[in-house]
Amino acid sequence: MIMSSKNLSSIEKSILILNKLSDTPYEYKAQELADILEINKTTIHRILNVFLENDLVIKDNLTKMYRLGPQVYRLGSVYLNNFNFENKVEEILNEISAEAKESVGLAIRDREKIISLYEIELYQPMKMNYRPGIFYPINRGCYGKCLMAYYDREKVIKILQKETYEKVAKNTLTTTQKILQEYEKIKKDGYVTSIEESFKYAIGVGIPIFNSKREVVACLAVSFLKTDDYMKKIEKLKEILFKYRPKVEKYIP
Repeated sequence: MIMSSKNLSSIEKSILILNKLSDTPYEYKAQELADILEINKTTIHRILNVFLENDLVIKDNLTKMYRLGPQVYRLGSVYLNNFNFENKVEEILNEISAEAKESVGLAIRDREKIISLYEIELYQPMKMNYRPGIFYPINRGCYGKCLMAYYDREKVIKILQKETYEKVAKNTLTTTQKILQEYEKIKKDGYVTSIEESFKYAIGVGIPIFNSKREVVACLAVSFLKTDDYMKKIEKLKEILFKYRPKVEKYIP
């Protein structure tokens, strides 16, 4: 949902533009940004020119499309390095993906935000288009449910009570009571599943990842498209995740 651009400062408008460029299809013309964000086209061009000078965006001179630039990647890399996760983690995720033949990813909770750090999609004929750097909701999907299940309960309740959640798929959780019950189940079981919570046929299974202090700092998850034997597949993938968990945790401080 786009906030109204009226009475926003130049910095706030700049943030709106960057956020929009991080949404599919990940490239836009200046006029498209002006129409979507309801910002004057002259202002859009002025901000984009500053971004161009600083490599925050790049422009295709043929299509006149703008997309995020290399400086954004550098900033994202610095953010990732702040967690001290070694490059070996991504190698292990590739191993998991090769064995599972499905999409594999790792997400973390940074304060109250759930963000994916790694996404591996190599073996699927139909891609789910999960990408590193995407924020995830806390009421559906493996990442958000798993990481918030182990977060401070009082803070979680406050977050849930001030938000409203749309039912975007058959099994989307939308009430505070149902979400909290799901969190308790996750902690009791030691793993998380997501069955058609975000969109039709989307299935996921994940496990919490602990640091050296035995604090949950990440969620390792596998996703796939629903088949007739999806429950058996969940069990198989869960075994794979638990097998690799010690290897992942070895490289997380």
